Amino acid sequence: MLFRFALRQGRWGLAGFSLLAFLLALLQSAGFYQVAGHTAAERAAFGKSIALLAAQFTVIVPAPLRPDTVGGYVQWRAYGFFAIVFAIWALASGVGASRGDEERGLVEATLAAGVSRADALIARFAAFTASVIVAAAAGAAGVYAGTDRLHDWIDPGSVAAASLLLLGLALTCYAMTLLVCQLTPARMATALAGGVLLVLFLVNSLGRSLDLLRGWRWLSPFYYYDLSRPLAPGGAIDVRAIEVLLVIAIVAGLAAAIAFSYRDLGSPLLALRLRAHGVIREPSRVVWWRIPVARGLYDRRAGLIAWTVGMAALAVVFVLLTKSIVQPMLGISSLAPYFRAIIHGEIYPSFLGFIWFGFAELLFAGYAITHVARWSAEDSDGRLELTLGNPISRTAVIIERALVLVAGLAFIATVSAAALGVESQAQAIDVSTRKLVEASLLLVPFGLFFAAIGAVMAAFIPRATVGLMAGFAIASYFVTQVGPIFKWPDLVLDVSPFKLFGQPLASGVDGAGLAIMVIVIVVGLGASALLLRRRDIGA
Repeated sequence: MLFRFALRQGRWGLAGFSLLAFLLALLQSAGFYQVAGHTAAERAAFGKSIALLAAQFTVIVPAPLRPDTVGGYVQWRAYGFFAIVFAIWALASGVGASRGDEERGLVEATLAAGVSRADALIARFAAFTASVIVAAAAGAAGVYAGTDRLHDWIDPGSVAAASLLLLGLALTCYAMTLLVCQLTPARMATALAGGVLLVLFLVNSLGRSLDLLRGWRWLSPFYYYDLSRPLAPGGAIDVRAIEVLLVIAIVAGLAAAIAFSYRDLGSPLLALRLRAHGVIREPSRVVWWRIPVARGLYDRRAGLIAWTVGMAALAVVFVLLTKSIVQPMLGISSLAPYFRAIIHGEIYPSFLGFIWFGFAELLFAGYAITHVARWSAEDSDGRLELTLGNPISRTAVIIERALVLVAGLAFIATVSAAALGVESQAQAIDVSTRKLVEASLLLVPFGLFFAAIGAVMAAFIPRATVGLMAGFAIASYFVTQVGPIFKWPDLVLDVSPFKLFGQPLASGVDGAGLAIMVIVIVVGLGASALLLRRRDIGA
């Protein structure tokens, strides 16, 4: 009964990510025949070009093995991307299963029914395990559905090994998320758990190119995931790496269960012990709490500072990587067609804009989604009710939330742009200051685009909002990758905010794309305000 309840709680994630895994695998396997050709000579030439191109981008993605085959291509394009997709799912599900259910009173109700804390956590872990198995099977079905079985064959054992790798990585990320949630305050759990997984991902990916991080890659579960490439012909299956992932998942899960058993509901295990003080019945005298927008930024100051410092540091890293990537590519004539596809104008600034803003878009979408998650939590944990009791109108709440997010996005974008500009000058990369400012500020409506859609979703299905928004962000990004391969019309591609963002550092701001984003933002926030006025709090 407890397992069924836990499975029901995660049904949206199960359905959404299973469908996403199936579609991603299907489109990538079918897309192989669109880009690689059908003859052996065409595929050999394609595989050689892809191998040369990917060798320059190992800082972002691992080098492929046999990309001239459908198995090697799918392993690189689909299952390499699955590592990010399933990690995001584990993050959203882990936070929801621990802190999300706790703030809604579901954990308290479960424990009041006589269920032990260990059994409650084990049930959630087992339900997520079953969900990942189903989603991994959906991905495997997508591979077979998109593969031309008359001319190509992928060994079922290899697909099963790839699915087992996904299971190990997802369970590891899920267990680590559960552990972070037990140690930290509820309102910081999503940001801190996501930060931990992001750091581990970057340690592995940047460690492929930076000697400073290469010796620390073993700390990242993504490193062990990359050790096996079972779908590619001749690809090795590192059994020890799979065992390490499962051991990490078990150890982190046990640690989370122990921490859960020793902490109070609603409180973190590692709470700072403050000295005793008298009871204060008067409102706080801190002036920031009395100023709209400023109070929201003050409340989120720790997370805002962490995001800003992290984005600025990454901007500097991407500038340093630009020359090390571009210089070898300039000497490889076979990469000229790929170079022309991403370069618009001067080589170094254009390439820097391509890799940096492509990565920054994902992070800004993540930052906006964390705000949406907080808005959903405030709807059920009583904070929104207290805010409206001040009194503040519901429309004013939506406006203030949007302005707080805009201010946060603008601050992060400005500081990271300054870091990018200073480091570009130091590396003798001539970046237009005007275009850099415009491109960085364009990230503000880009992030607000996701927040506006998330605010509407939160009014209908608050529990599934974070997972659905994560799936929407992944699908939107994926549309820009496979759409040109299948020659999808612009009407379909323009659904993706990543397509609307364009390449502003190289080509300037796309006025039409910006206009569409603004329309979505206005409509989304307006609909959110209308829905909030017409529904009960917490309903």
